[in-house]
Amino acid sequence: MPWQDYSTLTLLLLKSATVMGISLVLAWLCSRGLKKVVQHFDSTSSHWDDTLARAARPVLTIAVLLLGVSLMADFLLDYIQLEDTALVGQVRRIVLIVLIYSLLIRYLRLVRNSFYQANRRAVRMDKATLEFMIKLLQIALTMAIVLTLLQNLGVSISGLLAFGGVGGLAVGLAAKDMLANLFGGLTIYMDRPFVVGDKISLQDQKIEGFVEHIGWRQTRIRGYDRTPVYVPNALFTNLAVVNPSRMQNRRINVTIGLRYQDFARLNDIIHDIDAYLAQHKDIDQGRDALARFTDYGASSLDLLVRCFTVDTDWTNYMQVRQDILMGVGEIVTRHGAEFAFPTRTLDMPEGIVSSNS
Repeated sequence: MPWQDYSTLTLLLLKSATVMGISLVLAWLCSRGLKKVVQHFDSTSSHWDDTLARAARPVLTIAVLLLGVSLMADFLLDYIQLEDTALVGQVRRIVLIVLIYSLLIRYLRLVRNSFYQANRRAVRMDKATLEFMIKLLQIALTMAIVLTLLQNLGVSISGLLAFGGVGGLAVGLAAKDMLANLFGGLTIYMDRPFVVGDKISLQDQKIEGFVEHIGWRQTRIRGYDRTPVYVPNALFTNLAVVNPSRMQNRRINVTIGLRYQDFARLNDIIHDIDAYLAQHKDIDQGRDALARFTDYGASSLDLLVRCFTVDTDWTNYMQVRQDILMGVGEIVTRHGAEFAFPTRTLDMPEGIVSSNS
């Protein structure tokens, strides 16, 4: 009997101790080496290199230790002359799958955390989109790992997939409105017509305000009167969304009227307004900034003043608009002209005037 061969047992113990010792040393070296790698990559602006090294450090350390345990198991199985090794191979595959899953899940979590570090390079991704993408990847990865484990355990996943398809169809028919909102939320996350903090307007629904939260089923918009409005996400797939937060400029478009008596001064006034707009520091000179005589009004000479502000903030825009209007008024006054107001001229025959007198 093999158990009676003490020399073989002693050799087995020596081999196991040697393998375990080497595994411990390799695991320590792996942990120390990856720690140095993490410290080196921490000084870079990238989100991907140090997070990968940080995620791999404990997983690879455990993997090296489990490799030593696996070799020890081989020695033991060879000693007891076990013929059926299918179970051992199955256990090894399951452990490998779990290690890979742990590495990927840990990596995703560390990537998400790294985006919130203040010393990292700014990334053009809002918090809601980042959280959505990480959760979606975690769910997809978990489902794939569960199906892989079931297949390795001998469970037929084709039946599960078929049952899931039928069940999904039934759920879809019963909760189509909820699914429409979910897919509407997915569309918002993918297309990003707006993000949290943007000012948006749904003109068809007379909804306007600031986006406070983008959920799976609905989006919360805070109106100007501070009243929250909860909008189902499916609504955004069928309506036009106006997003003033992403405008490049704000337009000042004003029509002023001068008296007909000031027609001779019109060219000089237009010239001075053009010069005034051209030197104004808050006006975007890359866009049209002009003053033009546009029409003969009922009681005025209509003059169009159009320009675009550099700053899109509403408060700053209103201040610039006020400056422009004040400046135009000063130019008109300086030339001795006046703004027109609705007037009517009544011509009466001289006979009627004399008879009344």
